[in-house]
Amino acid sequence: MASERSGYHQHHDRACPSIEIDEILPTDETVITPTTTSSLCQCSSSALSNASLRATAPPAEGSAMPTLMPTTTMGPRRYSAFSNSQKRFIVAMVTLASFFSPLSGQIYYPVMPTLVENYHLSNALINLTITTYMILQGVAPAFMGTFADACGRRPAYFFAFAIYTAANIGLALQDSYPALMVLRCIQSAGSSGTVSFGYGVIADIATPAERGSYVGPMAAGVMLAPALGPIIGGLLAKFLGWRSVFWFLAIGAGGYLVSYVFFVPETARTVVGDGRLFPRERWRWSAAQWLQRKWKSASGSGFNDDHGAHFEAATMQSAFNGSGQASTTSRLRFPNPLRALYILLEPDALIIVSSIGLLMLTNVALLTSTPSLFSKIYGFNDLQIGLCFLPLGIGAALGAVLNGYFLNRSYRRHAQSLDLPLDPSIATTLQDFPIEQSRLEIYFPLIILTILTLVPYGFVLERRANLSAPLILQFLNGFGTVACTNTLNTLLVDLFPDEPATAAAACNLVRCWLGALGAAVVDYMLSGMGWGWCFMFLGLLLLASIGLAWSEFVYGAKWRGSRRLRRERECESGRETIEIAEGEGDRRSGKG
Repeated sequence: MASERSGYHQHHDRACPSIEIDEILPTDETVITPTTTSSLCQCSSSALSNASLRATAPPAEGSAMPTLMPTTTMGPRRYSAFSNSQKRFIVAMVTLASFFSPLSGQIYYPVMPTLVENYHLSNALINLTITTYMILQGVAPAFMGTFADACGRRPAYFFAFAIYTAANIGLALQDSYPALMVLRCIQSAGSSGTVSFGYGVIADIATPAERGSYVGPMAAGVMLAPALGPIIGGLLAKFLGWRSVFWFLAIGAGGYLVSYVFFVPETARTVVGDGRLFPRERWRWSAAQWLQRKWKSASGSGFNDDHGAHFEAATMQSAFNGSGQASTTSRLRFPNPLRALYILLEPDALIIVSSIGLLMLTNVALLTSTPSLFSKIYGFNDLQIGLCFLPLGIGAALGAVLNGYFLNRSYRRHAQSLDLPLDPSIATTLQDFPIEQSRLEIYFPLIILTILTLVPYGFVLERRANLSAPLILQFLNGFGTVACTNTLNTLLVDLFPDEPATAAAACNLVRCWLGALGAAVVDYMLSGMGWGWCFMFLGLLLLASIGLAWSEFVYGAKWRGSRRLRRERECESGRETIEIAEGEGDRRSGKG
């Protein structure tokens, strides 16, 4: 094993430039001090992530490779320099950000009848604003997710919330249907990327061993929004008018943006490494870091912008008290949305994303049908129907939190069987780790629970059962649906650690479009098939998804290994190309 690792390190001694980038990707146990601009391909980033380099000779003059400095401590390097309390704060902030996207969709429902009267339109035209919202909700993350991976999390959050806040102000002030339609699209574009950003941030700061405990709370926040949105929207519309809904969102988003700019640091490993580096560009610093710089200068502690600069922010002390090196310059780039689609060509990614999409389809069908069915059966008004969403939301939140615990426990059990370190702050290579089995062994009982709550749901409603019966089924269904989705999302991030936001964006694309399909066809299914057989059919769809997950359970490691070998061959090909080019240049110089 040692010889294999040694050869593996030698294989990556030189840069393999297949994609030109301006930042160094210091991850896991590799300590990198950038000296010049580097040209590393994505596969070399992955390789460095899995390496255990400690020291090497300085590069030759003019070399593009960064200097690998020896660590000052013995043993494995911590994956992230952020402390546990700082991680919890960062995850709390990204959870709050992820809350806005589903909230914006659900809070809109109670004001729709008022908008029909206000604009003298048909229900179909107002419903079109929901359809376009969901379409943009699927498309926009393909741009925003790749932007966050390429340029950093802070610029992505800033642009997203600036767009979202402006759109909500426009919605509160507009007085025409075309403006409503366009601004709803802009609102969706601004908010929909926040979920994929959140998964990217968690991948930045958390190892696979602890990732479940951070993904869980974020997923809980996302799933609470559909339960709380109709209630908040109904109360605001009833007492303050329909415009107050959009003012509420604008004020909330604006307040969040100010808090984020002041307190949340950059976490993208392409920009700050494990957190010990800080961005060279000052516009990337949080306001707290700006103030700390002023304090350092005033106190005479000294501060310079060169590679030896030292920066200790009181609020992020453990993140910057290491080498204190400045990261390399990372230019803002126009996002490539095709990268998100390219990920779907990988068989394991397609299976995971399709399974999540089917869960979303059934969940949206259940949510969309609840107002009309409960109104017919129990004669509830809008506020009472909104309250009926609470059991599902509570079950979803509970499922997300408990599932994070189960994911971490499963990972520890597999790591212990392989004699791997159990310290969750120390990253271990997943090259020979059965990450698919570790995650999916939890998925199978959860998906069975979800199916068992969905199949009888329609028949219970047909029999006009006591209200407690469908609400209990909704609670259990919410628990199972979110726990399954959380498990699959965590596995997706594990498989694509170098571009987690892009992978999440690809997932969001399929998830939202299948969710839109579920919302569009559920009424026709209820009337054509009957309530009972409609939900029976949806349960059978989830039963088919078990086969997809089983194929990933059996063949996932093989697919992952093939992808790694393919990327290594691409690195080798890129290295040979640059060596040929350098040889030609040397010969020309000799002739000159």
